[in-house]
Amino acid sequence: MISLDFYFFPLYIFTLAVIVAIIVMAILGLFKRSLFNRLSTRIAALILASGPITLILIPVSNELMRRAFLNAFTTKGSLAALAIYVLIALGTPIVLGLLAARFVRRPLRQFNEAIASLEQSNYKVQLRSMGIREFDEAFMRFNNLIHRLRHEEKLRKDLVSDTSHELNTPLTTMIGQLTAMHEGKYPLTEERVAILKEQAERLAELVRQLDAYTKARMPDTGEPEDIHLRQFCEEFINHFSLDLKRKGITAKLHIAEDYIIYANRGALQQILTNLMQNTLRYSQAAEVTIEAAAHKLLFSDNGKGVPAKSLPYLFERFYRVDKSRSRTTGGLGLGLAIVRELAESQGWAITAVAGHPGLMFVLKISA
Repeated sequence: MISLDFYFFPLYIFTLAVIVAIIVMAILGLFKRSLFNRLSTRIAALILASGPITLILIPVSNELMRRAFLNAFTTKGSLAALAIYVLIALGTPIVLGLLAARFVRRPLRQFNEAIASLEQSNYKVQLRSMGIREFDEAFMRFNNLIHRLRHEEKLRKDLVSDTSHELNTPLTTMIGQLTAMHEGKYPLTEERVAILKEQAERLAELVRQLDAYTKARMPDTGEPEDIHLRQFCEEFINHFSLDLKRKGITAKLHIAEDYIIYANRGALQQILTNLMQNTLRYSQAAEVTIEAAAHKLLFSDNGKGVPAKSLPYLFERFYRVDKSRSRTTGGLGLGLAIVRELAESQGWAITAVAGHPGLMFVLKISA
């Protein structure tokens, strides 16, 4: 004969399970809304919850086994007790495991979908915050990477268009002039030869920029040496004296007489040359200053500067603040990219900051 309380025992177990589940979910809910929203905290909460659950279920399991033995000759009662025992023994870790897996499964599913989109060259994909710090930190870095890839893709597409234009313009002019002279429509004059020479020089300059960028990315075999920076910069400015005078720009030096840096002379010369050419072409400045102090070389002007949104991209390949395609203000945008490559080859770093007015390049020189 099976006692009446045997049939109420499953209800008792179910009630306990519901109470424990509510406690666990309440704990996890608090963690979800807290500032310490970590995957490790949630998993730890589940592990901690398993302790009280075990303490509650041990006497329950013992009671079930006792009843199973007492009802050994009653098949129905014995099977029911054993079934409940197995349900408790297997169901508890399964429920806790599913809760733990849920914290990992949803972020991973979103991440896999983003990777699949990226494989299809979809650079607009963005990962949403999941409310779990470890995943959100990784997702933020992934989104930043996607943003950079999207920017690089835009630059790559712009390169095709820009290079095509820069090559097509002088070639079209040269072919038109040569064809007309070959057909006898235009006479061969010094003026037309000068036009052809100018366009050929434009092509040569384009090739020179591409070649300079390629070389800047290659390891430099030149040996560094001690350079008296003030004397070096004085000679450098003298080299650009005619260009500076033509633009109405005054050059100033704020460098101590005994200031010495250990660097590759050719790399430093190319860095300063590209910075000066950038200033001459785009700055519309009246003054340019070179200053050295505390392992920093500052190259600044008081010109029109650049928009704040352009500052992070000035050293990117093929980036141009001025999107026009004119020869005087356009170009491929490789000059400052070459500067960065040369600086990094020396173990230095270069940044651009607003000069108020103008633009300042900060070259951090290793000690």
